[in-house]
Amino acid sequence: MRSLHECRHPGGVDATRVEELLRRLQDALTRSANVAARPFVWDKVYPGIPASPVTAVTVPDNRFTLEGKDLVIVEAGYTDTDASSVLHVPDLGLVVAGDVIYNSAHPYLSETSLAGLDHWRQAIDRVESLGARSIVAGHQNSDLDDDAARTIAETREYLDVAEELFRTQKTAVDYFNAMVERYPDQLGRTVLWATAQAVYGIRENPGEDPVQFIAGGWL
Repeated sequence: MRSLHECRHPGGVDATRVEELLRRLQDALTRSANVAARPFVWDKVYPGIPASPVTAVTVPDNRFTLEGKDLVIVEAGYTDTDASSVLHVPDLGLVVAGDVIYNSAHPYLSETSLAGLDHWRQAIDRVESLGARSIVAGHQNSDLDDDAARTIAETREYLDVAEELFRTQKTAVDYFNAMVERYPDQLGRTVLWATAQAVYGIRENPGEDPVQFIAGGWL
């Protein structure tokens, strides 16, 4: 069983965006664990985030109704972090894809590099099987459309390119520069640099706790 708040990446800025939706749905039952991490990472990366005591609603059977439409929470698996999920609105041919599908923004690969990108590819397959016409990505260039076929294809391509460059580039700086050259218009270079520092930090320090490099990549 998923909570409504978990239908997106538990990032610091994201936590402020669901408050209005939760206010509309009411009946909050559980607290978001992400709030505890905020002062150590997110307030340092994004100073000035307003206070937002975010709550979550447990959703029976991963399904609820809003304004007459069925909304279905679909477990996607490991993408940029473990236990990702998306929100499917069948009547609208719509998927709110959280961090499973990106739309012209650099995906966060620090954690998934440990699990392997094939897990993310499997999650993309699950989203594609829903047959949506439109996908609202959690990270996107708002000037672009929400075409499902395009965003799915581009996210797949990005993972393939990243995997290749992880093999061929020797340092974090080399990887960062190669990705910027390949995707000059992609948003989110802070995320790209966090990924580069984490992946190469873990690689260059075998046997050490990878969490220190994943967290440190943001700071």
